[in-house]
Amino acid sequence: MSTLTEKRRAWGFLLSEANGQRSRENGTLVSGQNLEAGTILGWVNNVVGSKLTAYTTGAIGSGHVPANWVAGVLGENVNASGGDTACAYIARDAEVNVNEVIYPTETTAGGEQVATDVGLAVIGIRAR
Repeated sequence: MSTLTEKRRAWGFLLSEANGQRSRENGTLVSGQNLEAGTILGWVNNVVGSKLTAYTTGAIGSGHVPANWVAGVLGENVNASGGDTACAYIARDAEVNVNEVIYPTETTAGGEQVATDVGLAVIGIRAR
């Protein structure tokens, strides 16, 4: 019997959000990435309001995450392999399932995950 693997569903990581569309923002995912729903996002070159990219813990250094390094959580699968692509993401006032968000590949259960969760909490996103 063959095994079926379910892909990540759009917004499947989301536990709760503010009324209306207050928690969501539109942005631009920088070219060269193919990301799944639930990927934690950061700002390109750590400039708030710039294009978005997959968040990396490499910028953490001492274990403290400046608030402007974490932008939010990608809502849907987005393939920006061929160029910058529009996307929607959770930017504030929400709770996400810690088992459904996609942390950076270098994240361990220790300091990096805690620091990333702190970065999310600073912008009002609780990882539960």
